[in-house]
Amino acid sequence: MSRTATKDAYAAQMKRWRQPGSKGFFAFLEDAKPMIPSEKGGFQPYTIPSDLVRDEIAKALDGPHSTICLCWPRRHGKTVVTALITVWRFLTSVTQDAAIVANSERQTVDTAFRLVASILHHTPYTKALIASGAIKVGAELIEYPTLGNRIQGFPSSARALYGKKLALAQVSEFHAAKTDEVYQTLASSTIDTDDGLVLIDSTVGPRSSPLYHLYNVAQSGADPTIYFSHIHYADLDDAIARGPKWIKPERLRSRAKHMLPAEFAMMHLNQWGSGTNSLFTSAVIDRCRDSYPLDAKLVADGRAHAVGAGLDRALIVSLHGDKTVSCCILTTTGATDDEPHYYVLDAHAFAISTEGAIKRRITSYKKDFALTNVCIERYEGQDIALWCTHQGFESELIHATPKQQVPAFMALANAASEGRLHVHPKFEGIFKEMETFEYELVATGTSEGVIPRFQHAKGAHDDHLYALAWAMYSLRDIELNPYEVTGIRCDAAGPVARLCLLNGGDLLPNCASECRSMQSVTKLYDTYRTRAGVAPMGMEDFFLSKVVNIGSHVARR
Repeated sequence: MSRTATKDAYAAQMKRWRQPGSKGFFAFLEDAKPMIPSEKGGFQPYTIPSDLVRDEIAKALDGPHSTICLCWPRRHGKTVVTALITVWRFLTSVTQDAAIVANSERQTVDTAFRLVASILHHTPYTKALIASGAIKVGAELIEYPTLGNRIQGFPSSARALYGKKLALAQVSEFHAAKTDEVYQTLASSTIDTDDGLVLIDSTVGPRSSPLYHLYNVAQSGADPTIYFSHIHYADLDDAIARGPKWIKPERLRSRAKHMLPAEFAMMHLNQWGSGTNSLFTSAVIDRCRDSYPLDAKLVADGRAHAVGAGLDRALIVSLHGDKTVSCCILTTTGATDDEPHYYVLDAHAFAISTEGAIKRRITSYKKDFALTNVCIERYEGQDIALWCTHQGFESELIHATPKQQVPAFMALANAASEGRLHVHPKFEGIFKEMETFEYELVATGTSEGVIPRFQHAKGAHDDHLYALAWAMYSLRDIELNPYEVTGIRCDAAGPVARLCLLNGGDLLPNCASECRSMQSVTKLYDTYRTRAGVAPMGMEDFFLSKVVNIGSHVARR
């Protein structure tokens, strides 16, 4: 193709891409076939995932909008769309500066900036321009000198952005911001450019967040320059039915299972958060109530098990009525499944929380239940933790920060909701606190986004629950086998030994009735068969799938 023909083709292409609104953007997608990261690794051409997304993009780009917010659930491609709009403007505008604002006050580059850079690097059209030197991609700055365009990364700081003259600004995860100061600064920076635009991509947040205020302004119609695209779902089934095809239903169901209900509703259903939420419903509390012997060996009933304790210590005289509470729990596999179950063996509120009384209680746990692991809240607990270490326990001091509260209470809530937390009616203090224990999702103003904050209702207490959560947390690294034998010894010789089930064969030889190792396995099997609700299973399958030898294996060959 001649140079003149090439220039004519380029001019025709630019004319298509520079059409106003969504026509130009969709023409860019059709012609350039921009490459985006693939879920399976590598890069793939971007395709609009659904008619719903296409309609939302068209409405956003075709109106008189100076602020476009794509408020879509996780994994719906909102950041990709804002990055593609940024690349489209970068290639078709002239003498314009764009800012991509990181989620952190300290960082200048985050996921959004790197995504724009990767699209430019891997899309054939822009890859050629980079190779020729027409486009320059740096660590924090992308330039197209021929058009006089720049894309620069900035920290999430109004001070860093103040005084900038921008044509385009993009900010992600606005729901995590504590204030709208950065957004207002960006809006002011683009106000004196004819086609100035602020792009926001975010999931929803708490109703106290600045994003919710922006949503209300858009909903009221008071400011027609704001377009707020809010894709959301009524429940899990609705999200599976109408969500993008690349989100597998089983993974979404797994997320629902392992997240707090309000957290899942916010991140994956894209429903606005609403103040405080009960961590335990009345139905879940009733499910936890269970009668069982307060004896570790009887509860385990032949299954492998471990015992841990937690301590929430208060001052000897507390102005708020707080108590020092110790809790001891046993974990073992379920009677009808191989999932970890937790049984509360003791939950004790001390009348006076003296050091001696606490040490005597923990010592009794070791004597009565074979306690091995202890977690102690750092507040007023350093002396007890040091003593536990000297006693040979696996002990740990815990800071009651969100970083450690979240996994501890998530594990507690999941076990309770799935019927794996068993609390004896004797421990009424735990049930009383479960009824009044709450959480709310709060914006951090950092890259952490929104995190749960746990607290008791006004006028209530949470000492028993913290002790229980720390006790469960003390056992977090322990993985139990359903049944264990502490060694196998076979005295048989010849073919019989090789064919025996215990030695890797598939037969129960005549000598099984005299073999101590086989008697141990048979005893475990008889215990398994007596449990109500277990699936029928033969001796051979039981040994191969549920029994693990944790000792030596001696056999004559």
